[in-house]
Amino acid sequence: FEGHEYSIMSIATFPDGKRIATGSRDKTIRIWRLVDGREVKKWVVKKIVGALLILRDGGQVVSAEGYNVRGDVNETVYWQLWVRDAETGRVVAGPFDGHTNIVFALDISLDGGILASGSIDHTVILWDTKTWQRKGHPLQCGAHVTWFQFSLIGQLGVATTEDMQVWDSDRRERLAQFKGYANFNNSWNWSLTWTRDGSHLLSAGDENDPVIRSWNTSTLKQAGNPWTGHDKYIHNIVLNAAGTLLASASSDHTVRLWQPPTGTEVSWYKHSNDVVRVAFSVDGCFIFSGGHDDKISQWE
Repeated sequence: FEGHEYSIMSIATFPDGKRIATGSRDKTIRIWRLVDGREVKKWVVKKIVGALLILRDGGQVVSAEGYNVRGDVNETVYWQLWVRDAETGRVVAGPFDGHTNIVFALDISLDGGILASGSIDHTVILWDTKTWQRKGHPLQCGAHVTWFQFSLIGQLGVATTEDMQVWDSDRRERLAQFKGYANFNNSWNWSLTWTRDGSHLLSAGDENDPVIRSWNTSTLKQAGNPWTGHDKYIHNIVLNAAGTLLASASSDHTVRLWQPPTGTEVSWYKHSNDVVRVAFSVDGCFIFSGGHDDKISQWE
């Protein structure tokens, strides 16, 4: 899938299984038809697209857009959320202000009522998807939020540069907090995903500890041995819908496929540059990946 002129920052799959949306540093959002890889829509926006999410049974696309930091990661750069009609690209809600640094991740609660956005500004903001008003004050996570995800039982797992956290988003209460990768060469917790039963968090580390680790959410202890294979930053990990395969995207130019819970590496796929994002197709038969080679690759 070629057309972007700069790095791919986000990939989102439509629930119909026929399209994907991608966002890029080239300040565009593009919709692609999977049957032939054709670009069917291109929306030119004003800023970098850091994250995408598909809403309303495929009817709306949420994007996080803003400027990149220049040098100091702690500088203030305002990011906004926008909601667009998936067919026309027309803005139907937003922009929503609140974040003061890059937004890397968006996720939706199981019932679809809450959208969450997580940022390098140390916060996760919860939004009501009916009114698009904030639900209370931002969750203060204490460090750069690199990734987060709702579990199927409604808890919010958050990865920061200093620790990993579990929140009750309804009560706005932090239930657990542990160092994670910070205990290994002072690494960053770079990405995470829940197992389907919520019993474990799978997480990915940076170049100082480029492995995938499994954490028991009851004991907050590591479960089993690290999953080894990557040798640079692991930017993104995702489970397929069945929870039987995990895909990882890395700065070592590869996407790797793993089998939980053992972490057995099933296969790997080679890009020509850093891979930043990865996603499964709705039916789990394909993987889509993209990054600094400015294109999306589809793997069977």
